Amino acid sequence: MKRVAWPRETLPPAIEGPRPFPYPNGWFALCYSHELKRGRVRIAPFMGSDLVLYRGASGIAHAVSPYCPHLGAHLGHGGKVDGEDLVCPFHGLAYGPDGACVRTPFGPPPRAALDTWPVQERNGAIFVWRDHLGRMPDRDVPEIDATGFSKQRRHCSELGGYAHDVAENLSDFAHFDYLHGFSDAEMTHGIEDNLLVSHLTGQWFGTPIRIRFVSHGLGFSVGECHIPRLGVKMIQRAYATPTAPLKWTLRWTDAVQVSLFNMLPAGLRRLMNELTISILHRIFAGIVAQDHEIWANRRFDPHPRLLAREATISTCRRWMMQFYPDQPVR
Repeated sequence: MKRVAWPRETLPPAIEGPRPFPYPNGWFALCYSHELKRGRVRIAPFMGSDLVLYRGASGIAHAVSPYCPHLGAHLGHGGKVDGEDLVCPFHGLAYGPDGACVRTPFGPPPRAALDTWPVQERNGAIFVWRDHLGRMPDRDVPEIDATGFSKQRRHCSELGGYAHDVAENLSDFAHFDYLHGFSDAEMTHGIEDNLLVSHLTGQWFGTPIRIRFVSHGLGFSVGECHIPRLGVKMIQRAYATPTAPLKWTLRWTDAVQVSLFNMLPAGLRRLMNELTISILHRIFAGIVAQDHEIWANRRFDPHPRLLAREATISTCRRWMMQFYPDQPVR
């Protein structure tokens, strides 16, 4: 996995609206699954603070707020996992998966508890649920079927701006033409089961291409790409996570399936798929990097002067406002 960090000087507070957006509600990825080993603790920046992730002996991942309610130690700095419990590095108080203090080295546990966060592990990533009113999840993170595809290639970038730029980007057909080298791009869009769904068709280097984008909230989007002439199908997953005011992390993965390889023996087919995804991942990394500089330096205009064919952007903005607390439809 390649991790890209933008230099500090390229992360200005570029979004100048009437007021910054609050942090959105929904499911957000805090790390890839392989980054949290069994019995280990990990600090995850999230919406202006930290969360502490740990994986118990059972393999189940947990997320808690970082500070011990006893005397305020940060559990991500020196905290240890004991079975399914997280143990404070300061005085050894142990907290169970429900957050309650279950034991101490010095006698009966106090009535103390950590704030726990709903966690789901899907698609090789660990998600937490955030709701500004503390409501429990009203939906699950979907598992995307990638049977027959290559192993996924991963990427991670630290960016400036708003995490919702991913969903809006996937609704902006014109930038695929002008910025990314597509031609004859056309897009249809709509809301299906409260998901933002867009269908993009066009030519890419003279080859017909079709992509279906589905945004499951502002933190998770999926692209299903088909290049019929080459027999290529790709699944791309994008995870956008706010980490601090006007800063966010973009994690994305690619996996590929090539129908021309189906006639090959299984081992050779896997090898050819891996070689293909290695090449395509580099190509798409370059495409996504073209967006990075735009995102980091753009301004959110609540009343953009849209082109006649850009109704997809208006639809996206109306849809995304449901995830922001107390935000009018712009």
